[in-house]
Amino acid sequence: MTEETEALVQRWILAFCEIPIIIDPTLMRLVLDGPDAMNRRADLTGKTFKAGDTVEWEHSQGTTRGKVVRKLTKPASIKGHKVAASPDNPEYLVESDKTGARAAHKPDALHKA
Repeated sequence: MTEETEALVQRWILAFCEIPIIIDPTLMRLVLDGPDAMNRRADLTGKTFKAGDTVEWEHSQGTTRGKVVRKLTKPASIKGHKVAASPDNPEYLVESDKTGARAAHKPDALHKA
């Protein structure tokens, strides 16, 4: 990101946000580069998974542990629930170790166990 672009972004933030924040230039570059760059950012933060990975997620009864069944990259239906997955917005089909129930979760909702 050029210094001019970074300065413009900072001015915009100061004008429209109640609390000034500092922009991470690397993250801003990824945002400006589009979805492919954001997917690379997910890779860097460990928010990508593969089939068989043990993961944990939160729900109304607490924390659940299970395994990733597969990555969803197109719309699907799981137990009547529509999953709006796409290559730019993937979700993961996970199976609970305790109940065997399957559900789709966004990468940010999952943590490697």
